[in-house]
Amino acid sequence: MWLIAHRGFSGQHPENTLRAFRAAEKLGVDLVECDVHRSRDGALVVVHDATLDRTTNGKGPVRERTLGEIKALDAGDGERVPTLEEVLEAVALPVVVEVKTPEAVPGLIALYRGRPELRERLWPISFGHALIRALTEQVQGLTAGVLYAGAPIEPWLLAEKAGAQILLPALETVSREEVAAAHAHGLHLSIWTADTVEEFAFCQEIGVDGIASNRPDLLIEHMGKRNRQD
Repeated sequence: MWLIAHRGFSGQHPENTLRAFRAAEKLGVDLVECDVHRSRDGALVVVHDATLDRTTNGKGPVRERTLGEIKALDAGDGERVPTLEEVLEAVALPVVVEVKTPEAVPGLIALYRGRPELRERLWPISFGHALIRALTEQVQGLTAGVLYAGAPIEPWLLAEKAGAQILLPALETVSREEVAAAHAHGLHLSIWTADTVEEFAFCQEIGVDGIASNRPDLLIEHMGKRNRQD
């Protein structure tokens, strides 16, 4: 099972910052997850929201600010908003990157083409399934996933149409039958977002392949206890 630090160790550190990603890697997670937008001058910046208001001391849309302007902001406790390449340099782990907007796709394609080794290490996911399709059509060999909420009748078709290998449903709607169907179609299924022991145990019981958590410390502790019991 993949243990995934959602926006880094975001339960204890400012989300989507280098401090959060390094802390998550130190804990021993399998992957870190981040979010990417495009700045006005074309940089791939790691921030969740379309605006800077919630996670920094800045305001306004990310796409209307240059990288230099974004770098001048405080993302919490003195941390700065990193670029995607800075995250890749800060940790050695695979990085799951949620593609938030179509504008980020050309930059990602250029990154993959300039650094072919990232095809195995940088895993794109998105609620915009067409964005994943655009990436998998242009860059061969990607491990990619489709995010969704709700309970589609045939969720595996979402992945197949996007050229993805991973289904990423919400914890609130995932079921044992959905996991079994994903596996029957040769897909992995990883949920977002579980933060309690009860939620971790439920995910294990239904056989998910990955858990994204804001509390990777608790997730690792729980998995260690369960493994010792087994």
